[in-house]
Amino acid sequence: MKRALSVLFILSALTGCTPSDGSGSATSSVADRVQEARVRNDGPAIWVVKDIDSTLYLFGTVHLLPDDLVWQREDMRQAFDAAGTVFFEVDTGTSGKIDATVLTTRLGLRNDGLRLTDRLDNYQRNLMEAAANNGDLTIAALDGMQPWLASEYLTFAAAQNVGLSGELSADEALKSRAVREGKNIIYLESLETQIRASADLPEEVQLNILTETLEQFNSLGEDATEIAEQWSVGGTDFLTEQLIRPMRARSPLVFNRLLRDRNTAWAKKLSRFMEDSGTGFVAVGTAHLLGDDSLLSELREQGFSVQRYHAFMGEPVIDTVDAMIVRTP
Repeated sequence: MKRALSVLFILSALTGCTPSDGSGSATSSVADRVQEARVRNDGPAIWVVKDIDSTLYLFGTVHLLPDDLVWQREDMRQAFDAAGTVFFEVDTGTSGKIDATVLTTRLGLRNDGLRLTDRLDNYQRNLMEAAANNGDLTIAALDGMQPWLASEYLTFAAAQNVGLSGELSADEALKSRAVREGKNIIYLESLETQIRASADLPEEVQLNILTETLEQFNSLGEDATEIAEQWSVGGTDFLTEQLIRPMRARSPLVFNRLLRDRNTAWAKKLSRFMEDSGTGFVAVGTAHLLGDDSLLSELREQGFSVQRYHAFMGEPVIDTVDAMIVRTP
């Protein structure tokens, strides 16, 4: 984020040094054109998948955002407008929320008569008490949860502490727009499939994730904010280093369950769309579009052309001019 702001500052300074065309008005400088391209393109990353008669735009989203973050750019709007079909991960509308509540109750709340703290040692219990206090949660509420659900509640509480919200997320904004514009909406998986990706992890793995969440609770909000900021300016290298590689290194099982396996399933559905003709738009969590086992990689393996997309590339920075040979009379 700081680097992007520094570049914009430099470009603004250069704009004040434009050459005169002799009429007293400044001509359009290279800096002007580059800055215009940045304003249009420097948003969240977009990729485009093509075959002979089909086009699919893939847009990575972040589910928790600050309400004052500006992330919608012209590239995204143009791609979205061109699409007749829009793909999202799951249905989060009214019926989807009801289903999520039922599934979370069934899969996330303990029904074995035990408490979560019964599975924790003294160190972990002290961490949970501190995190619950800082996150405005109660131990009693967390105690009735499976480890995976407690971890998600704590992560959400940490995000709320720094002003992040899921209500104004990129996913919700694009879903609202798709409905208003009458797009054909397709969901890539069921809520149960998504929830079970976490709920069906072995309990020991869930407890490891919970412990990591507890240990990092006080920095989770700031980390999530930095991720949202980097996402908003297309910082894919940063996001890959911070999200994908650590997750894969710590637990291949979690990485496969939450990302790789779902990417494989989604790629099969998207390839069926590509078999017909038309234009589609895919909005999924940005982690699914990063790294070696990404949704993009899956689509490349199926033979599709996949490239980073920019609607406006700007004019060449250097215009070539044919050399003139001056002959002596």
